[in-house]
Amino acid sequence: MVNGNWSQKRLMTFTSFFSALVYAFMPLIVSTFDVKEFVFLGFLASGGFSIYRTQKSNENTSQE
Repeated sequence: MVNGNWSQKRLMTFTSFFSALVYAFMPLIVSTFDVKEFVFLGFLASGGFSIYRTQKSNENTSQE
């Protein structure tokens, strides 16, 4: 579903990677913040899956 110039998948990709960066660098701002690896990897995995979904749908539309 296209929402203006941004699709939902592109927004999810950008948000996931941006959240991963903020989460990874949060101890620079709050020294007591504990970064969990599985949360960081979860953000990266959701962004990667969103890119996969975007490319998969683009491949399907170009073959038709």
